[in-house]
Formats: sequence, C-alpha cells, structure tokens
Amino acid sequence: MPHLFFEYTDNLDIDTRQTLQNINEALVASGHFDENAIKARAIKLDDYLVGTQPQAKRGFLHIRLTILSGRAPEVKKQVADLLVATVQQGQTWPAGTQVQITAEVIDMQRDIYGKLVLPPSA
Repeated sequence: MPHLFFEYTDNLDIDTRQTLQNINEALVASGHFDENAIKARAIKLDDYLVGTQPQAKRGFLHIRLTILSGRAPEVKKQVADLLVATVQQGQTWPAGTQVQITAEVIDMQRDIYGKLVLPPSA
C-alpha cells in the first residue's frame, strides 16, 4: 500500500521512470506514506479515444492511487491534487494536442487487504 497506476496515451512522450520517481518522492514528502510501501507502475495506452472525434489531437494521463481505508476525504483530495501537480512539472507536451491530467484516490478495505513482505534472499 499504496498502489499507483499511471496510465497515459501513446501520443504523449513521457519519461515514465523519472515521472514515477517524482510521484513517489512527492507521496513520501506528503507525510502520508512510507517510502518502501509505494508500488508504482506506468501503463502506456495504445488503444484509446478522447471524446467522439477520433481525428482530434487529444491525449490524457490518469493516475489511480489505491490506499488503505481510513483517511479523511480532505486528505484524499489533497493527495489527488498533489499527483496532478507533480505529473505536470517538467513535462513537454506535444504541440497542438489537448492533454487532460486526472487523478483519483480510492480506498482499499483495510480489513480485507492482505500483504506479505519477504526479506531479501541471500
């Protein structure tokens, strides 16, 4: 916990490794998450459509962060805003393309979440 899913359309040139690093650092700096608990992954979308005009130059980034239940809605909103702001920094967007950046923070039910951490093998 937390699990971060970073989806982006293939018409955006994203340095996913650096972007995930920036996001993880921002989440740790927020004070809400332990550094070694964040599991982030990037998913490039080859098949997508924004709106109803396939010829329009549009793309999007969507971040879904699943966290253990129990945090106040205000905290979740603060984290969602942090994710949007962090992703926006340092990106170069394709000319003439409308880009939408969205984020959601979703609860995982604490009482039914399972986790096992294995020690490093020798």
